[in-house]
Amino acid sequence: MPRSNLRSRALCCAIGLLAVAAATAAAPETYWPPITDPPTKEKHPGRWVWAELLTRDVGAAAEFYGKVFDWKFETYGPKDDAKTYTLVVANGTPIGGMVFSDPRDRSLKPDARWVGLVSVADVEAAAGRVTAGGGKVLIAPATLGQRGKVAVFSDPEGAAFGVIDSTTGDPEDYAGDNNQWLWVELWADDPAKMADFYKSVAGYEVVDGANSDETPGLYLAAGGYYRAGILPKPAKVPTTWVPYIRVENVADTVAKARTAGGAVVMEPTAAHGTSVALLLDPTGAPVAVAEWTEARREAP
Repeated sequence: MPRSNLRSRALCCAIGLLAVAAATAAAPETYWPPITDPPTKEKHPGRWVWAELLTRDVGAAAEFYGKVFDWKFETYGPKDDAKTYTLVVANGTPIGGMVFSDPRDRSLKPDARWVGLVSVADVEAAAGRVTAGGGKVLIAPATLGQRGKVAVFSDPEGAAFGVIDSTTGDPEDYAGDNNQWLWVELWADDPAKMADFYKSVAGYEVVDGANSDETPGLYLAAGGYYRAGILPKPAKVPTTWVPYIRVENVADTVAKARTAGGAVVMEPTAAHGTSVALLLDPTGAPVAVAEWTEARREAP
């Protein structure tokens, strides 16, 4: 797809995040389920433990992800779409949610984005480190129902991400099974600068680490594991976090995505020592898929 369209989508996403913040403040009755049920009481600071899809069409998105990844959904709330919450369940495990980004505002172009949440011990302290490092607070720290304390930010290059101190604890610390989250990767103008920013916000150790035949990149490590990667982004593509879903076969998944109405931005490609592809769901959210046979992702 034209890169100018990707830039336009990034701008609309930033506006949409602010709209969601306003809608959340105005709709306290929205049900925010816990990220672990039953509670684990585990804490894994630095781990990306949850993801929220912000979209103008939750129904279309759910139909796509259900067909391609066999995800199941539980929707909570009244008939008013602005106040509903759709829980995403993969292989019986909750992994994220879907919320409407101001469905009544028809002035914005349709857009969507997955926003990942990082486990932190102190959400307010993380917010202070974000602003000190040149980022912005999009949704101020707030306790959301049974979810816990959450905040959403943009980093100094404009990529959206969130942090969470979960009331019920973090999910068990393992590499995702097939059809669950596997990895998250920041495409940035200045990977080294962004690594320093996220190191400050979430206490990461920054590790050099790309395969010798690939573009140099960085790892963010915490708790003995690699938690995320940072790579130089292609020219004219906005800085963004790209989530990866683990799949059994990338080529088969790409074929399913096309049939289900998604777009293929990058065909199956050898990267990270495996096969990956980049998709857009029918509502415009980018998501990558990857095969993975290693059960461990330990940092040295």
